[in-house]
Formats: sequence, C-alpha cells, structure tokens
Amino acid sequence: MKTLMTVFLVVLTLLSVPAACFPQESSQGLNQESSHGLNQGNSRGLGQEGSHGLGQEGSRRLNVVATIPVLAEFARNTGGSLVEVRSIVTGTENPHTYEPRVSDVKALARADLFVRVGLGLEAWAERLLKNSGNPGLVQVVASRRCDVIDSNPHVWMDPGNAKRMITAIMEGLVRADPDHADTYRKNAGRYIERLSALDEEVGRTLLPLSGQAVVTAVPALTYFLRRYGVEEAATIISVPGKEPSARHLRRVILLMRKRGIGMILTVPQFPPDIPGMVAEETGAAVVLLTHMPGTLPGTDTYTDMLKEDARRLISAAGKRGRRK
Repeated sequence: MKTLMTVFLVVLTLLSVPAACFPQESSQGLNQESSHGLNQGNSRGLGQEGSHGLGQEGSRRLNVVATIPVLAEFARNTGGSLVEVRSIVTGTENPHTYEPRVSDVKALARADLFVRVGLGLEAWAERLLKNSGNPGLVQVVASRRCDVIDSNPHVWMDPGNAKRMITAIMEGLVRADPDHADTYRKNAGRYIERLSALDEEVGRTLLPLSGQAVVTAVPALTYFLRRYGVEEAATIISVPGKEPSARHLRRVILLMRKRGIGMILTVPQFPPDIPGMVAEETGAAVVLLTHMPGTLPGTDTYTDMLKEDARRLISAAGKRGRRK
C-alpha cells in the first residue's frame, strides 16, 4: 500500500505539470503498455478433482483436465455424462502466474484429454505436460480458431469465440473417444445454440451503451466490450504483478477528464486500490464485473456470468446518468 500511495503522490505532482512537457501518445497506446494479464493474488484452491466414473451403458467416462473453469464448463456441456472434468485453476487464482502442484501432475498423468486456452495464458502448461509423462494425452488449444485482439488471451469473453472454443473441444473429445462422436457433436450443437441466444440477449441489454467509452483496470473485459460496441478507451494496468507507472496513470486520468469518461471496470482478482485512486481523481464510478464464472454472486455459469456482467454495467451507467 505504501508503494501505491507513493505512485499516486507522484501522479498528483505530475498532474500539475503542463501536458506539453510529456511526449504525446495516442489513446490506443494506453492499452498497449505490455502483454495482457491480471494482477491477481496467488491464492490456492483445490479445483475439481476428477475420477474415472461410469458413463453411458456403464462405460468408463473420459477423463478431461482443463486449465481454467470456463474451459471445464465448456467440456462438461459438450461431453455430458460421458466425461469427468477437472479444472486446474479456480476462478480466484491467476492463470498467468499459477504454480502447478503435485496433484495437478497426477491428474494430467491419468487424463485422456487436456484443454487449455493458449495465447500465453498458461505459461506453466508445457512444464506440467512434460512432468505428467502422458504420451497418449490428446491436447486441445481452444483458442486456435478465435478472433484474437492484440494477443489478449481472454477470448472466451466474446460468445462468438466461446462457440469456436466449444467446437475445438468437441473435436478433441471425438479424437479421444471416436465411439461417441455423434453424441459429442449433438451436445456441442445444442450448447452453441444456447450461446447464440445468450449473445442476442446480452446484445439487447447493452445496446444503450453502444459507442460509450469506459476505462478498464485490466484487459480481461476487452472482448466483452468489443463484442457489444462499448469502447475500451484505456487500461490502467496490463502487466501481471506490475504496478502502472506514474506517467501512465497521469495519462489515463487526463484522458478520462478530457472525454468525461465516468466508469472504471475492474474484476475481483484485481486489488481495488489503484482503480479507487483514479476514481477519486476523476469522479468516475468503479464497476465490478468478472471474467471468471463463480467469482461474483449470480455468476455460477458462463451464461449467468455474461448476463450479470451486462446487468451490472447497464445498472452502473443508469445510476451515473441519474446523477448528472
């Protein structure tokens, strides 16, 4: 906290210096300090331990290990009763900096299918694969057909990308268990139809915010905002575990004042101190959304999460509008 206060005092000093003293940067540059990530805590959870149960007609269920809960949910909906699924990372942990445990190695050693996002989100995955000693493991990089923005790995926050990820998982299940290929394809088709309906519903909810600008604490919501026409004008921090520079904070604050941006979006995994300080300087509201199911009330599933994110965003915009 002392470091945060020191940075912020420097920002306040810089705000009194004429802008001409600093080199000009485009607003696009505010989102590009470095690689995409979240400054989450290093809390540890047990995940969901999978076991070889019985599926249809008493056959052994396929053992699936996913890196994050969203992928585990996609796999469950696609595999149905034919799969047993475990997520390595819980929603409260940081997938960028997660340190695999012995239990993770053991789980992967007996898995049939391993599903990860890719795009650098799980830098630890290769080491985990090597240590598992499972040469017959079928692997899926779920983001391989996704529309990617600036190498940002949080692709699932766009339902269009989520549907592509489900298709990739379905194809992996078919490779690992070709005898049940028809079932996997039908399950994936039904789930994709549900996400199409979700996409339309969230789009209707957020239509009043189309074209409006917000600032984000971290780039975890980039795909969600882009999908529904909300401008992400700047990101406060984009390097996992690294605080933003005083100069960058100054640029964000000046941009928010100039454009009258009234909302800062953040996620539960990110400490509230810096967004709170920026909000005090700009009069903006800090709005808590999430990119991981189960980390906020009413977000137990992927579908619930997107609906709740949309509800929170439109509610915050309405409250701010009433204050004007």
